[in-house]
Amino acid sequence: MNGNKVNVKIGKNKVKIELERPELIYGIEGIYYNEFTEEKEAYIEAVEKTVPIIHSQDMKLQENRFFIPAHNQEDFEYAIKKHLSIKQVIAPYFYGVGKEKIRNDKKTQIRHSVIAVIKHNIEDKYLCVDCKGRLCKSFVLGGIEQGEKPEQAALREVKEETGYIDVDIIYHSPFILINHFYAGYKGINRYATLDILFGKLNSDENIGISEVENEKHVVKWIPKDELLNFISVNNNKFALNILLNGEKAYTGEGIMINSDKFNGMNSKEARNIIIQEILKNSI
Repeated sequence: MNGNKVNVKIGKNKVKIELERPELIYGIEGIYYNEFTEEKEAYIEAVEKTVPIIHSQDMKLQENRFFIPAHNQEDFEYAIKKHLSIKQVIAPYFYGVGKEKIRNDKKTQIRHSVIAVIKHNIEDKYLCVDCKGRLCKSFVLGGIEQGEKPEQAALREVKEETGYIDVDIIYHSPFILINHFYAGYKGINRYATLDILFGKLNSDENIGISEVENEKHVVKWIPKDELLNFISVNNNKFALNILLNGEKAYTGEGIMINSDKFNGMNSKEARNIIIQEILKNSI
């Protein structure tokens, strides 16, 4: 089916359009439509009531196609430029290996966490933690407590883990990650959804950290050009790639999110099922 045209039903309307990754239909934010003729004007108006029409003049498209900014780089750049919605339906999936491989004899804790990437106020350095007794070198990383927003959690974790209190969060990535691993230091498996936030230090004001936190890790400011060699946590490397190379659409496989009954399913597994459901609604 990849690369083929299928008649996909959009609400009560139907439109013939190319669909290469059927699981991404849940991430559709609109349709690029470049055939604006008088005879089709009424039809286009009807479709637009269900799914927004993204005018394709800027894109110079030869064909009509879905607008999926979270998973298509061209669409992502256009959405950023035009301040349009970005709906992610496939999250990158990171799983534990070695000592962090999932253990069937341990319970799994569902968690929502943050990665806080904080730049120094003067130097081109970033706030990191180097765990004691285990290989875990990362940006500030921690869970979101009940009632907290990700931005609030990031500031709290920075304060608790590093002591810095004069910090601003300046950007919250539209992309989330899934991290599934065995946390030996807690004795449980963890299935964590991770938000990525970027911020900056305003001043060196620091209240210190508790003895408990001090026993866990060492706080370090790592130069930007040394981060690639320092960061050891794979999901943090995803955040680091954004820092070093800019944010891009995610085109890989992963775990389905924002996808109704397919949430939590591997995107490869979901694809075949979704193809059959699309065909039922096709003409």
